[in-house]
Amino acid sequence: MAVAATSLVTLADLKTFLGVTSGGTDTILEQCIDRASKWVESYCGRRFTDARVQEVYDTFGHDRIVLKNPPAEKVYFVGALKQTVLSVYSIDQSDAFASISNDSTSIYLNRRTSGGTETITTLSLTTYDTTNELATAINAVAGFRATANLNIPSMYLDGVVGRDLRISGCLLQGWVYSLSDYGLDAERGIIYGDSLSGYQSVLVDYTGGYATIPYDIVQATLTVAARFYRDRTRDMGIASESLGGYSYSRRAAAEQQQEIRDLLAQYRRIR
Repeated sequence: MAVAATSLVTLADLKTFLGVTSGGTDTILEQCIDRASKWVESYCGRRFTDARVQEVYDTFGHDRIVLKNPPAEKVYFVGALKQTVLSVYSIDQSDAFASISNDSTSIYLNRRTSGGTETITTLSLTTYDTTNELATAINAVAGFRATANLNIPSMYLDGVVGRDLRISGCLLQGWVYSLSDYGLDAERGIIYGDSLSGYQSVLVDYTGGYATIPYDIVQATLTVAARFYRDRTRDMGIASESLGGYSYSRRAAAEQQQEIRDLLAQYRRIR
């Protein structure tokens, strides 16, 4: 096992923090790092490592959007309004079932023939990164036919779930109208401007997060990972022990948790 690419600290960081020099516990330490990183991100309601993401927001009459993963390193597209960009149909009327679904990574074509044989074809939006390429790929799948009504990036497709293709086909919509009258507070991850006002849905395609994780997030993650590592052999029912003239007491869990919360307070996303 290796530390996940989205984890917030390295194995070397945690080993230095714990004073561990051998490699005998590396696998356990890597697991603790991944779990601690997920805990920190879940507590803060956001991810921290930089990544390109597409997020949809409803403005609800406001003139600003607070992005989920600040700071915003680059904003590639702010889109409102959708139109049909890809039409997909089932072409074998004898099929018992045919449907299409898509998410942020792939299109899924599900077909069950009259004889009961089911096939599920996955088309990656990274591999087929325009609707023209997607239409060509769908046309190569037995039982399906597609037409690109407008060529746009595949990542800008709106989602559908289990749309039945046997009766009327599916008209997939995409975000096509790019807003231009807006400003960006990159550090706080806020997009604002009159063009956002009103009641509308908006797609934002941007790179957000940190190329270098801030020290206080690193410290919080190390503290959580170290606690996970040490607690694996701890009897959770014991708060203090004594042997002869020696005794010790463990710090209250609530006190430890508060220190971690204090480190993460400024990064927590209020939902």
